[in-house]
Amino acid sequence: MSPSQLASAAFVGLFILAFVSLGILFVVKLIQGVRQRRVLKYTDVLRATELVGRVRQLKVRGHEEQAIKMVQEELAMPARAARSWVKSI
Repeated sequence: MSPSQLASAAFVGLFILAFVSLGILFVVKLIQGVRQRRVLKYTDVLRATELVGRVRQLKVRGHEEQAIKMVQEELAMPARAARSWVKSI
């Protein structure tokens, strides 16, 4: 392989890597948006973001049931919807 072929192959490889990375980032942001949109029926964006953080903290500590009750109380969300939403985070 000549140096010019090697350089062009490296350029193509970097381009593909950048494209795949942007694709993964897009999918991650899309999933985050869908999860927040489910809560936006019940509250505003700032409160939803803060609630997501508190739910994640409770889940990490192993208090998933407490997180479900908190979501039900703060958002007046039905039990099944709250459980589903907490599990999706």
